[in-house]
Order: sequence, then structure tokens, then C-alpha cells
Amino acid sequence: MKNILLNRNDGETVLDIFLRTKDEFYDAAEFLHAMDVLYVLDVLDVEVDSGVVVYA
Repeated sequence: MKNILLNRNDGETVLDIFLRTKDEFYDAAEFLHAMDVLYVLDVLDVEVDSGVVVYA
């Protein structure tokens, strides 16, 4: 999860974050699990219309 939060950029989509961090995760499922945990902890949210990730 810290890999997602490091070097974060405003206006990133989920795909942008995956491409930025893909070498840090075993597979896409592990990446999605980390994103889910950050969402549940209210650290990030995803705008439904644009897909842009908003960090708290």
C-alpha cells in the first residue's frame, strides 16, 4: 500500500497508478487488494464519472 501512496500524483486514474506501481506487486490481484484496503480505510476515493483517484 505504501507503494501506491509514494510519488502519488493528482489526477491519476487507477490504470495510471497500476502502471506506475506494477513492478512492486506480484500481480494485478495484489494491486487491487491494496487499492481496496486504502479505499476501506478512507485514504482514497475514485470518482465514478472520470475514474480519477482522489487522495484524502
